[in-house]
Amino acid sequence: MAIQDFGRWTLVFVNTIFTLCGLGIAAAGIFLLVMAEELTNQVELLQDLPIAETSYVLVVVGFLLAIASLLGAIGAYKRQRVLLTIYLFVIFALILIQLCIGIYLYQYDNSEAINSLVENQWFEEGEDAREKRIDYQDFFDCCGWNNVYDSRAPGYDTPCPREDPSTCKQATLDWLSAFFTPVAIAAIVFASLEFVSLIATLGLLCNAKEVEDDEDWLI
Repeated sequence: MAIQDFGRWTLVFVNTIFTLCGLGIAAAGIFLLVMAEELTNQVELLQDLPIAETSYVLVVVGFLLAIASLLGAIGAYKRQRVLLTIYLFVIFALILIQLCIGIYLYQYDNSEAINSLVENQWFEEGEDAREKRIDYQDFFDCCGWNNVYDSRAPGYDTPCPREDPSTCKQATLDWLSAFFTPVAIAAIVFASLEFVSLIATLGLLCNAKEVEDDEDWLI
């Protein structure tokens, strides 16, 4: 009985924390959505980067996590099997979604992924392509792509009046490391912690069927 009560109150506490974490994830999604809007307006060469879509998913997942965790906390506190069962199914789905988000975002933190999005467009010729490179360099405060001189060659003619700049490829990777990678890691970590909570909830429900005061648990 004492062990069961300890497990129940632990679930209440953990799911209260998860509720706050869910709101934090939603807030991070809103922040990324603002960044996506700014990026879309100023850096046309990165329009294929799925920041906006990912941001919407994060907002939805964050709010669902907050609601599901609140249900889990209430279900554990009031000993309601129905709420805990709903919590189990929703959390399981959210774990899968968060793992997919984390892995999906993490793949962009490498030069091959960025090259596939930008490099071919970067080395297009013409005035329109030149303006896109200038906007890119202004946004990231960088020069060139593979090296700081490659877009100054004849046919590209893209000026870059900066002292000791980084390449735009490296500047993009640094930007993604600052904004994408932490979100990816957080999604994977949260999913792992939620899996532990899911197992603990299953154990609590199974144990509730075996204790003598099973009538304390509501259907």
